[in-house]
Amino acid sequence: MHYVIIGCGSAGRAALFQIRKHEPNAKLTVVSDEADPFYLRPYLGYYLINEKLPEAQKLADSDLRELTGIDFKLGVKVNRVIPKENTVELTDGSRLQYNFLLVASGTRFWPQELAPEGIACYTLKTRADAKRLKRLTDDVEAVLVYGGGYQALELMRIFHLKGKKASWLAPPGFFWPRKLPNVTAIEVKEMMKELGLDVRTDRRITHALDLDGYRYRITDDQGDTYDCDLLVLAPHEAPRIEFMLDSGVHIDRGILVNEELKTNIPNIFAAGDCAQVYDINSGVSVVNFGWKSAAKQGQVAGDNMTGNNQVVIPTQDEFVLDLMGKKLLERW
Repeated sequence: MHYVIIGCGSAGRAALFQIRKHEPNAKLTVVSDEADPFYLRPYLGYYLINEKLPEAQKLADSDLRELTGIDFKLGVKVNRVIPKENTVELTDGSRLQYNFLLVASGTRFWPQELAPEGIACYTLKTRADAKRLKRLTDDVEAVLVYGGGYQALELMRIFHLKGKKASWLAPPGFFWPRKLPNVTAIEVKEMMKELGLDVRTDRRITHALDLDGYRYRITDDQGDTYDCDLLVLAPHEAPRIEFMLDSGVHIDRGILVNEELKTNIPNIFAAGDCAQVYDINSGVSVVNFGWKSAAKQGQVAGDNMTGNNQVVIPTQDEFVLDLMGKKLLERW
């Protein structure tokens, strides 16, 4: 029996451990486009703030790295999935034959919707991003965060706790678009104000001037200017499912799955941020972004791929908690 997992984040990791638990002798292959995916993403912020923090020490995922008998295909992307042949085609030209496939590819950013022309912009999604930002931010004074949602809030937390002058510029519809229980846009704005942080909403960058090779002057559509050493983007996220578009697997905003995380093709499952899960209570299929909900879905997918019949009921509760159980606005 050969299980193939596309993605090595929260959902893929959880599924991997469940499959190994139920079928210790099964063949397992994990595909990741990262060269080093052995880390826990919720700890990236702590690593950036101060790598000596206790939470930062938990970034490395030694449990996954030390797991034996797994074929990790790293630094390679999936070109397409061919269900009729039970085949995954990789961008390096190789092919994987599977008995069961889990798509746990997560999301991708759309930085092009925000990036102004002519200056370097950065994002925080992977450990490589975190290392790059750490190297850059250690020597800067002012950082401008451009975008919105949880990602922008996390970036503001990081730079504030690093002692940087952090400002947040949010285009229309970006500031706090997700409806999270117990976390409102008003609360976020009030907390930013109490901390003395500059937050401007419904603003778009119209011009970016490189002052001297080190600093930038950013102008918004209301004529206000912001001098910064670094521009970090918090763009929208979308399920990373482009390689599934011609597969015959049903897709809407994400990969459509039932409450058991099965697609319309019996031996293909999807879990985590790329999946659009049917909610048996509301009768609606929803996409849930978040580490905890992705881990829960990955666990259920791993169980069901090995013959069990577990059910996922989507919930937004995980959105307000990070991996350590603290609410979003209590981590400052």
